[in-house]
Amino acid sequence: MKRFIHRKAEAWLILLCAWILSGRNVHRSPVVSRRDNNQMFEIAGELEDIAQRISKNYP
Repeated sequence: MKRFIHRKAEAWLILLCAWILSGRNVHRSPVVSRRDNNQMFEIAGELEDIAQRISKNYP
């Protein structure tokens, strides 16, 4: 049971990171370059995939 809770908590934290990164995807941000902005958006998608695999215990 402890592993189950730990796995779900870790997946939730990764999803939180993905949400933060995807929230930064804006057009022509004055602080972040377009290339970095696009890369953060892609990383957010990858993090969501990782979180899903962790949550399901790598089926």
